[in-house]
Amino acid sequence: MRTKFNNVISTRIPSFLCLIILMCLTQGCKKDWLDVKADKQQAIPTTVVDMQAILDDRLIYSNYCFELNEVAADAHHYSDQVYQGFNPDYLRIQNAYTWSKIESFNNMEDYTVKYAGHYAQIFRCNVILEVKQGSNDNSEFKHVRAQALFTRARHYYDLSQTFAVPYTVATADQDLGVPLRLNTDNTEVSKRASVKQTYEQIIYDLKVAVNDLPIVSSYLTRGSKPAAYGLLSRVYLTMGDYTNALHYANEYLTLKNELLDYNSLNPSSNVIGVNIETTFFQSILVGAYLNTQYLITQELFDSYDDNDLRKKQFFRITASGIIFKGDYSPSRTFMFTGIATDEIYLISAECKARKGDIGGAMKDLNDLLRKRWAKNIDGTSKYVDQTATDETDALRKIFVERRKELILRGLRWTDLRRLNQDPRFAVTLKRTIAGKEYTLEPNSSGYTFPFPKEAVERSEIKQNPGWE
Repeated sequence: MRTKFNNVISTRIPSFLCLIILMCLTQGCKKDWLDVKADKQQAIPTTVVDMQAILDDRLIYSNYCFELNEVAADAHHYSDQVYQGFNPDYLRIQNAYTWSKIESFNNMEDYTVKYAGHYAQIFRCNVILEVKQGSNDNSEFKHVRAQALFTRARHYYDLSQTFAVPYTVATADQDLGVPLRLNTDNTEVSKRASVKQTYEQIIYDLKVAVNDLPIVSSYLTRGSKPAAYGLLSRVYLTMGDYTNALHYANEYLTLKNELLDYNSLNPSSNVIGVNIETTFFQSILVGAYLNTQYLITQELFDSYDDNDLRKKQFFRITASGIIFKGDYSPSRTFMFTGIATDEIYLISAECKARKGDIGGAMKDLNDLLRKRWAKNIDGTSKYVDQTATDETDALRKIFVERRKELILRGLRWTDLRRLNQDPRFAVTLKRTIAGKEYTLEPNSSGYTFPFPKEAVERSEIKQNPGWE
């Protein structure tokens, strides 16, 4: 499989693309936060090459939301010195870390820009989706439109994990989701869709997209059938729809199921990097707050057996503390938040356990972990297969491994949000800074971040409870 990454960005930036970028960057100055005041006819791409250039721009596969989600999640800590020494550009990090308004989000320009960044990418997708198919257009045209749908769905899902309340079946049609912008009409005033509508749109986009996506994409930063199946599986898991989550996990694993043998890796490397498990590459460009200053708790580190190769592959022990280095990105300046096969094995395992297939669930888990453990001299794994007595026992074992396997993937926050709805797995998060304790109770309003002040003031967006 081709795994091109670094050379994915086209060196040709058409004039219409520059105009689109300008339009996106200035949209916050209009009556509606998401308005774009410009002559759209000047910004319409005319060829498949032009459309693909928009989607291949580096920013379009970046994710800004997961930055806050990872900081707010558990299993890591900042030293008091580091936390109190954050410069003004990192006030959003201090807020996320304490689940509070130590410093108002309203005064953070970078917070506003990062929120707007998602909608800038959604606008680009909408530009592509409004291009009319000509009589001579072929499968390449359908392919690039499918990529746009996949990308739009991805951004809406990411936004929903930060700014919408967790999906709850009983109230999803009443709970507030995120604003849905489905066209380039600058006269529409933004308002929040329901959580149900938000997820329905994500699923619709992915199901339409998957029909015209290739099984293997030319570049890992472009959508593919396995990537769409993987994201559908993730979305349905987030919704608690385990039947559909398992269905799409199976669709994914039918096309792609090879796991990376950690015995083949160099434990002294700085990252694991892009590998055979990587299906779709998405990332965040991170600073020290998610790199050298993001310290793994001793409790999490000690949970790995000495024969578990992740203990050396994932972590480096420094004078400051334990640092994570097991990223599926090409360098430590990126945090991988894309789709990879190990996550799909864990989704499959969880869904099978919830549907009563305990044996199948543990087989998925054991197949994954066997590739993570050291081998004996004869080549057999030192790993001993786990068993479970019932659904709860299986789920507990699976959740332990999700936490250990998917570090800094942008997934832990969503796991906390969804599992808090089940008393068996709900947790209370605590941090202590300079002797002061901060607490996040299960199902707290702190599990949803505030919309930027300007986004609320320039639209009909309702602010999330607790952040008014």
